[in-house]
Amino acid sequence: MKKYILAFFCSVLLIFPCVCFAKKVTCSNGEYKATIEIDKDKFGLTEVALIKVTSDTAYEIEYKINEKDFLNIDKTGIVKPLKEGKVTINAEIEFLVDEEAVGNCTAPIPIEIVSNDSSLKLLTLEEFDITPLFKSDKYEYEIKLPYKFEKINIVAEANNKSAKITGDGRRYLNEGTNEYEVVVTATDGSTSTYKIVIIREDANDDVTLESLNVEGYVLTPKFDKETYKYSLNVDKDIEEITINATPTYEFAKIRGTGKFILATGSNICKVTVTAENGNEAVYEIEIVRNNGNSSLKNLEITGIELDSKFSGDKYTYYATVKSDVKTVDIKAEANDNDQIEIIGNEELEYGENEIIIRVTGEDKSTTTYKIIINKLSLEEEQEIEKNDLLLKILFIMFIIAIIFMVISITIFIKRNYKRNNKVKNLKNKSKSKNKKK
Repeated sequence: MKKYILAFFCSVLLIFPCVCFAKKVTCSNGEYKATIEIDKDKFGLTEVALIKVTSDTAYEIEYKINEKDFLNIDKTGIVKPLKEGKVTINAEIEFLVDEEAVGNCTAPIPIEIVSNDSSLKLLTLEEFDITPLFKSDKYEYEIKLPYKFEKINIVAEANNKSAKITGDGRRYLNEGTNEYEVVVTATDGSTSTYKIVIIREDANDDVTLESLNVEGYVLTPKFDKETYKYSLNVDKDIEEITINATPTYEFAKIRGTGKFILATGSNICKVTVTAENGNEAVYEIEIVRNNGNSSLKNLEITGIELDSKFSGDKYTYYATVKSDVKTVDIKAEANDNDQIEIIGNEELEYGENEIIIRVTGEDKSTTTYKIIINKLSLEEEQEIEKNDLLLKILFIMFIIAIIFMVISITIFIKRNYKRNNKVKNLKNKSKSKNKKK
């Protein structure tokens, strides 16, 4: 048999994913058959494709495609690059006998073109810049973050859209050094690993204020971050002031700022600074509001004891209530023509609640009293009950110990008394016998 003349006609087609790819197909036309083989079912874009054709009517011929890209050659000899993905090569074979065509057949060979590109196009932390600036061929990065940040989001994007990325997404940070790896796996199985070292700084311990002021007033003494007590006097008509404060360390927490309702007389306003490590410092401002002409005759809370006995010229009181108390029954008594207004007794929350009792006299002057209600949480209440029970038990044990000591001492005295009497009697008997002799 003469040599067969083989011509390849290839076209690029996208096909649905399949479980496997054929490596060998049989092409036949009547009694003429040829077997077409491809040495593997996956090729990289830069690999050599080797196609073999064998037939019972010809010797084996090998066809290699070894160009810059994995190429497809159509019947006219025009070269076309194949894109990454799943394609089908249609191999068209003519059977020749004595150099004359006696038949032909077409054999479809499904293959997959894969990429070895495992580089990243983008690697960053959400809201932060890594150092050095990202480059796809740079594989190690480092960043320092304040203690405040407990988690970060690693964002990565591959140059090859078919590549798989692992290690990106949200990550929780421990104190100190945290190492994360972002691994990119190309479709041909090759990988690249990018490492990010995130150093979470130690918790800051700064509990000072950078600034502290009462809007519209000057504190005495002048503010200094190392001074923690200040004073201020306001007129009787001033019912409310605003306290502003800024921490020295930007991530420290502050409470006690904002609007503050003034009672007549002395008001202690506390601004608490909490550092990242949990340390606290308290700045106090004593604001004295001058007296008005109106006042209360009596003030009490039904069933709840105030921290001190009521006095008309004492304007701030404290009380503690249990966790199930929603409101308190306040009894306030003023002069006949004075008006009383109670503010803040609608729904008590856990912690400190400020209740204002405002007395307005006939001359329209006002005097403000304040009750600070500390509503216990269930846990605090249970803890107090445990402590009370423990104190009761200790007290009972102390009383029992005292009783036991008294009884022991009494028994000891009685026994000692009896022993002394017995010794005394023996001595008397001995003297009596000596006299008789």
